[in-house]
Amino acid sequence: MSEMNNKLKETGRSIFKAFNTGISYFLPVIIAGGMLFSFTLFTGHIENGAIIPSNQFWQNVYSLGMAGFSMMVPVICGYIAYAIAGKPALAPGLIMGYVANNPIGEDQLSTGFIGALLLGFIVGYFVKWMKTWKVIDSLKPMMPTFFIPLLTTFAVGIFYIYVLTGPINAFVQVIVDVMNGLSGTNAILLGLGIGLLAAADFGGPCSKAATAFTLALMAEGIYGPNGVFRMCCAIPPLGMGLASFILRKHYTRADRSVGISAFLLSSGGITEGAWPFAGKDFKHTWIACAIGTAIAGALGMVHGVSSVVAFGGIVAITGVIEGQVWYVVDMLIGALIIVAILAVTKKPLTAEELAELCDKGCGISHILYCF
Repeated sequence: MSEMNNKLKETGRSIFKAFNTGISYFLPVIIAGGMLFSFTLFTGHIENGAIIPSNQFWQNVYSLGMAGFSMMVPVICGYIAYAIAGKPALAPGLIMGYVANNPIGEDQLSTGFIGALLLGFIVGYFVKWMKTWKVIDSLKPMMPTFFIPLLTTFAVGIFYIYVLTGPINAFVQVIVDVMNGLSGTNAILLGLGIGLLAAADFGGPCSKAATAFTLALMAEGIYGPNGVFRMCCAIPPLGMGLASFILRKHYTRADRSVGISAFLLSSGGITEGAWPFAGKDFKHTWIACAIGTAIAGALGMVHGVSSVVAFGGIVAITGVIEGQVWYVVDMLIGALIIVAILAVTKKPLTAEELAELCDKGCGISHILYCF
C-alpha cells in the first residue's frame, strides 16, 4: 500500500511539474502577443467587441499580436509533453496543440486550451512509454527523430479525433455557457475565488492555476475572469507598498524601500512583489492580501472588468476592453482594504525596535522619519 501511495505521489509531482513547465514556456508567448495586441488600442478603437486598428501599420502590429495568441495553445501542449518525455515529445505535442485549437473531424470540433492541456499529458506519457520499447540497435538513432514523433502524432491524433473531441468539446461548451450566464451571487463568488487564488501564494502554483483557468476562458472568447485576475495580480504588492508608507508606525524605513520596489512590480502585475513583506510577517500579510484581493476580485466581476491581454498591473490598462475605470478603482479599493486590515491587526513597532533602528546619533526628525 505504501509503495502504491509513493507511486501516486510521484505521478502527482510529475503532473504538477509538467503543468508548471508548460505555463513557464507559454507565458512569454502570450505576453509578447498580448503586448503587441494591446498596442493597437493606443490609436485604434473597439467596435462591436472587436479591435479596429487606425491604419495599416497598426493592423500589422495587431496581426503580430494575433500570431502570438494563435501560438499559445500549441506551445503549452508541446512543452507539457516535453516536460514529461523530453525532446521526442515536443514535435507531436506542438502538432496536437495546433489540432486542439482548430476544428477537425467530421463534425469540425475544436477543444481549445482545455483540450491542449489534456493532449499535452497524453502525448507526454505516450512518448515516455514508447521510450521503453526494446528495438534493434540499427533503429535506435531513428526513434527520437522519426518513429516516436510519427507514431505518437498518428496514434494520439486518431484517438483524439474519434474519441476525445466530442466529450471535451461538450465539456468546454458547458463551461462557456456557465461563464456567459454568470450574474449576481455567482459572479461575486467567482470573483472572490479568482482574487483568493491570485493572492494565495503570491505568484506560486495557485496563481498559475488561476492563470490557466482564465486563459482557457479567454481562448473561448470570455474575457471577464482574465481581466479580474490581471487586476488582482497587482493588488498584493500595491497594498503592501501603500501600507509601508501609510502605516509608518508599523513599518521601518527599510520596509519603505522595499515598498518602492513593490510599487514597481505591482505596475506590471507581478504578485511576487509582496513576498518580502510576507517573509517578515507571513500571517498578517497573507490574511490582509487574501481578503483585500478577494473583495476586489468580486467587485471586478460585478463591474464587468474584461481584458484581452495575459499580463496585469496598471501597464495592462490598454488591454482592458470593458471597465477600464473600474479596473483601476477596484485595484485601489483592494489595496486600501489591505492597508486597513494591517492597521487593525498588525502591532506597531516597539520603542526598543525604534531605538535599535535609529541608534546611530539620530535626531528627533530622523526618528520621526523612520516611523
